Amino acid sequence: MDRRTLLFVAISVAIIVLYQEFVLKQYAPPPTEAPVAANGAPSTGSPEEPAAPQPARVAANAPVEEVAPLTPPAATKPIEGERIRVETDLYEAVFTTVGGRLEDFRLKDYRETSAPDSPALSLVLPAPEIELPLGIELRGAQAWRDSGLVYEADRATVSVAGSDSATLVLRALFEGQPIVKRFTFRGDSYPIDLVVETPAGEGLPGALTQASPDGKPAAVALLLTRARKQEEDGTTFEGPAALVGEDLIQTPFDDLTGPEVLDGPVSWAGFEDHYFLVAAAPERATSVRMLPKGNAVEEKILTPRAATGPTHLSFTLYLGPKDRPILEAAGHGFAEGLDFGIFAPIALILLQALEYSHRFTGNWGIDIIVLTILVKILFWPLTRKSFSSMRDMQKLQPEMARIREKFKDDSQKMNTEVMELYKRHGVNPLGGCLPMLLQIPVFIGLYQLLQNTIQLRHASFAWWITDLAAPERLYIMGYGIPVLTLLLGASMFLQQKLSPQAGDPNQQKIMMFMPVVFTFMFIGFPAGLTIYWLTNNLLTIAQQWWMLRSAPT
Repeated sequence: MDRRTLLFVAISVAIIVLYQEFVLKQYAPPPTEAPVAANGAPSTGSPEEPAAPQPARVAANAPVEEVAPLTPPAATKPIEGERIRVETDLYEAVFTTVGGRLEDFRLKDYRETSAPDSPALSLVLPAPEIELPLGIELRGAQAWRDSGLVYEADRATVSVAGSDSATLVLRALFEGQPIVKRFTFRGDSYPIDLVVETPAGEGLPGALTQASPDGKPAAVALLLTRARKQEEDGTTFEGPAALVGEDLIQTPFDDLTGPEVLDGPVSWAGFEDHYFLVAAAPERATSVRMLPKGNAVEEKILTPRAATGPTHLSFTLYLGPKDRPILEAAGHGFAEGLDFGIFAPIALILLQALEYSHRFTGNWGIDIIVLTILVKILFWPLTRKSFSSMRDMQKLQPEMARIREKFKDDSQKMNTEVMELYKRHGVNPLGGCLPMLLQIPVFIGLYQLLQNTIQLRHASFAWWITDLAAPERLYIMGYGIPVLTLLLGASMFLQQKLSPQAGDPNQQKIMMFMPVVFTFMFIGFPAGLTIYWLTNNLLTIAQQWWMLRSAPT
């Protein structure tokens, strides 16, 4: 690989890193938050006082006025309830009648690790600081939660398969009025319909129906909670997220240092990690509130209470993989949670090619190799043009050296003579760079594709490569050796030797260190990306060898 190619590739990698670090991350100022009681005790309403409304995002940077709970918290013994088990073709879930909450949700097609005996992946991550998800909060001048209620279930188990559906109904009483949650499950799809009925305001304590001290009307909130993973992938976003208006707002756990309020029409809110999404899409909601609690985060999706009579809320819950066709079929903008970056259209085209190839091969590693070959064929004319331009530049090196020596004390004259030399020989000094520049969007698109495609998660290729989404290691005597990465560095070194050399000798020596730099950089990259880059290098070496053999002397 010539120095110009490496330079542009290095720039593209820098763009990726900077894009992830400074564009994908949203920053929120650290406001204060009034405490919220848990474990069955009524909570403080803690109405926010956000800054002047802006499109979608409003930071709660004004002091939050502390509001007393509806009733003073009291120490209570743990409440006993029943567990309702739900099984479909895609997942197994456990609900508890205490608070009508979701206790566990395991995906049948995905495992915690790539080990054969690894348990099914759970999308419910509890923590002592937070309640279980899918609770209801009534908010006004004060607030109350249903975590202390024991619901009555209309069935003990739910089992549904194929295109059939089944409904689980949970009922309880608050202040003599019914509060109901209806969950409708389908056997062959991830979305779950949730309908909530809350008591009429006329029969509730006035503190729950009055406006909050900052003038906000009484509201009903659906609670979503999630603990932070013990081990996170630092290269991709993990944390609370919401699609408000047309803006996807992602807040990494480390950046959420205080309450954050997002005002506007809410398409969905929930939690993202590298490959999975847990979210709720409300029928109508006006804001989302995010609150860090220790090593966890609590989200509230707020909907204004009905002026009279019971308030009915409808949600579509999604707990499943960030697989684009599945997300698009679920609707509600869930597909926005799968972000392929600024070159997403390119990444999606490459993803379609990858999936089409998989129909025939059944091996995602082979599909990556096939995709690499197709991309290489696509860029063959540009590669040939770049190589020819570099050879032309190489032929001019002796004359350029004489010009530099002759006009070493007059840089303006030297540049003029060099440009005249280019004109006389019909050489474009950028001819070797521009073709490489045009390939950068494809490289970045491929990087985002291979980094975020869930199909590669725990996908085995061959031999010691059992997870294309993780760095590859061949363990010998307890030491993990990145074999593919070392081969990648060797292939880059060979490319350097085969490429036409331009520039002074010192620059050439410096460029010979680039394979070492890239080898260390790729040690932490997914095996799928390493396979792509190694295959690309080997194909480039074959191209260079062929063009050297066929080039006129």
